[in-house]
Amino acid sequence: MSSETIEITVPEQVTATFVVASDRADPPLPATGPPEPFAAAAAERLGTPALSVTAHRADASPWDLHRPLHAPDEEDATSARKAAHHIGVTATVPAHDLPFGLQLARAVTGALADAVTGVPIDIDTRQVVPFRDGPEPSRFALADDWLGAWLPPVPADPRCPAADDDHDGCACLEFTTRGLTRLGLPELRMTAVGCRHDLAALNVLRTTAQRLLPLGRSPGRHLLPRELPLTGADFGAYWGADEPMWTGPPLPVQLTRLRPNLLRVGPPADWPGSQNEWLWDELPPALYDLVSYTPDPTAAQPPQQ
Repeated sequence: MSSETIEITVPEQVTATFVVASDRADPPLPATGPPEPFAAAAAERLGTPALSVTAHRADASPWDLHRPLHAPDEEDATSARKAAHHIGVTATVPAHDLPFGLQLARAVTGALADAVTGVPIDIDTRQVVPFRDGPEPSRFALADDWLGAWLPPVPADPRCPAADDDHDGCACLEFTTRGLTRLGLPELRMTAVGCRHDLAALNVLRTTAQRLLPLGRSPGRHLLPRELPLTGADFGAYWGADEPMWTGPPLPVQLTRLRPNLLRVGPPADWPGSQNEWLWDELPPALYDLVSYTPDPTAAQPPQQ
């Protein structure tokens, strides 16, 4: 392997797990299936490794919901911890079934949560899946709560020494993704990030994840350039958009292996300054500005099977 490349191995199959925390259990599964385009596949796969549903009393559950959960509404996390029953939805699928197999499992989880008035939890990202106004989207986008990485609370550290106008005055933050391994990919990390650059650093990780995403459907050994170019189209695709989020040149990032399933993301090796200076000087404005984005629903596409 060249010093200019980095190797990752995509597994032949992956497993994802969701849990519904509820005071009720054992719902009538045929009556609580997800809507199309997932209903037919759910009926076909239910009871196989591709779609396994099991119910447990919380005190005998294999899933510990007392560990911290990311939740838009803390009441949901509290309800999950106090629930009497856990209904698990597990999908073990081959790489070529991504991302549909995981979307199907989450769609079933949402249907079960509706049936038992429960709280749906993504075990791989340790988050409460937000309740939706409609069914599970058929078009896959990482931004649709598939990537566990979020902005820190404000302030992230009350003891932060940086002044408000100092772009290189601290290195308080570390971001590590969750959920990429169930898509066949290593997780990503950025360390020693200044508080002023929290959103920018998070968006760099999001864009890197999107750049790697297509590899998850191709099991086996892959050699990546150690200096990976990120584009505005990658950042757009993360949000499910068809248009690029910037039109300038690619942003190169350096990948460094920390563990077999964990890569560090940072500035290119020839960058002469600090990481915070790179974040401040080199990033396209979109990576500093875009907090959320809602794609055009008319652009929705059917899921791949």
